[in-house]
Amino acid sequence: MSFQCRQFYLKDDRCAMKVSTDSLLLGSWVAVEPTTSCILDVGTGCGILALMMAQRTAEQAQIEAIELDAEAVQQAQENIVASPWPAKVQCTQADCFAWQPQQPVDLIVCNPPYFTAHLASQQEQRRLARQGTQPLTAWLARMTTWLSPQGRIAWILPLSMETRLEAPSELSLRRRCEVATVVGKPAKLVLLEWTNETVECRHESLSIRTADGDYANEFRQLTSAFYLAGEHQTS
Repeated sequence: MSFQCRQFYLKDDRCAMKVSTDSLLLGSWVAVEPTTSCILDVGTGCGILALMMAQRTAEQAQIEAIELDAEAVQQAQENIVASPWPAKVQCTQADCFAWQPQQPVDLIVCNPPYFTAHLASQQEQRRLARQGTQPLTAWLARMTTWLSPQGRIAWILPLSMETRLEAPSELSLRRRCEVATVVGKPAKLVLLEWTNETVECRHESLSIRTADGDYANEFRQLTSAFYLAGEHQTS
């Protein structure tokens, strides 16, 4: 499989989890401040979030991506080399519960392995990508230790799993966006952005498609820097 964005091209055939709307939503929605210079993508897969951050940041920004699966790391590295930002993004094979960044991180983006309620896949690579080795609360607590004083963490999750997630006391929820697959239908996903600073949460909502099946205007506008004419291009 492959995925063509406006400024870069991805292959994901050797990755357990393929390019999905989830990552495209998160990479488009998360706030990227002008002062954001150190970004981390945890569980990068084929590298899509890391490359989205590379497209959205200043030339001097540095993006690091970590991934547990060796085949996904190799494919992400190939996608990075083929992109316009090979010197800006670095991908490393690592377990986030053993790895440590060399400096505090301004922004962490993650599409975490949240299929913990599902039966384990018989294929180990896909099982780890879908379910991980630790509960989500442990993932969030681990990432919190890497943040700079004004650092932020952004995730996407099924709405049903939000109540199971206990954020560390030092984090404040900065933004929250409920995502419905179709206009007028109940939300199924939630985008979350936490910060080290004490802030009041901004609540948002978004629909991906209209009742007719077309992409909703709000979704097209949000992802316009990445989607080609608002369409998911695969081959």
